[in-house]
Amino acid sequence: MIAITGTPGVGKTSVCKALGMDFADLNSLIAAEGFYTGVDKGSLIADLNKLADYVSRSEPLLIDSHLAHLLKPEIAIVLRTNPLLLAARLKQKGFSAEKIAENVDAETLDVILIEAVELCETVYELDTSVKSKEEVATLVREIIDVETAGESGRKDALRAKYKPGSVDWTFLVKAFLSKKTIS
Repeated sequence: MIAITGTPGVGKTSVCKALGMDFADLNSLIAAEGFYTGVDKGSLIADLNKLADYVSRSEPLLIDSHLAHLLKPEIAIVLRTNPLLLAARLKQKGFSAEKIAENVDAETLDVILIEAVELCETVYELDTSVKSKEEVATLVREIIDVETAGESGRKDALRAKYKPGSVDWTFLVKAFLSKKTIS
């Protein structure tokens, strides 16, 4: 199982659709199948045990969600987006100011990446900021092909190129802090 994961708004579902492969949209499953335990501030609280049980029985190759890595897939591909671009995307999608701030903070602080590294055997990190969904889909397809075909030389090269920690948004925090101390 391969998870396409990342903060809401980074392009997970768009990339999965551009791949042209079957995938399990976990967010849709959570709502449609009732795999949740309640609602918090308008968001469903996922029942990860029920979701994991369902996914293990259906055995999809690809799963898509900001929660996908929590199901401990063998491989997680974490999509990342510059937090400033992410904020604009989330605003365009109609997210509240509170949800935008929460997701921008999560992206800036690598929350999903850190969880994926802790839970998954292999983690790739892709910066989607200046790439089209088709370009990102091409990279994801290459990763899937290499990982499922077992080509160790290409696999090692891709794992090194897209290793966790290769995307760093701390320069934004530094820039913000330097402006605050100057004013």
